[in-house]
Amino acid sequence: MPRIEVRDAQAWAEKTKLNITQLDSGLSEQMEVQVLARLTVAYPEDVGTWTSPATTPDIVKTIIAMLYVAWFYDRQYSEEQEALNDYAVLLRGQAEGLITGILDGSIAIPNVVPTPLEDPGYYPNDVSSALSPTLRDRSLGDAKFSMGQVY
Repeated sequence: MPRIEVRDAQAWAEKTKLNITQLDSGLSEQMEVQVLARLTVAYPEDVGTWTSPATTPDIVKTIIAMLYVAWFYDRQYSEEQEALNDYAVLLRGQAEGLITGILDGSIAIPNVVPTPLEDPGYYPNDVSSALSPTLRDRSLGDAKFSMGQVY
């Protein structure tokens, strides 16, 4: 089931140039796959629950719809001009900005808490310093410096 509806896409399409009456399922699926794959970095536990328009956050539907319309415009008018459609470029840039903002934390998805990235693990640490050194791991124990040891 698509995560966007016709009205989501039509909101970004010029009605006199592009009247969307039904979604191209192949194109919408491709846009969804790309957007959700990128957002999985910040929301790995939530992306799997966004399976329909009702469960997908509005900002995510907006991004998918913007990219859908951008690609649809480029595909529709590709023979009429040599370069990409300016409006499609604008939509794509706006969608990319939203994705970047979500990933860097400057834009929040309402009512969804991002999964914090794990703190990097350091070794040796306080726990390993409290243990006694062994033949296998001489770095255990108090901080000290050894010379002539092969590591």
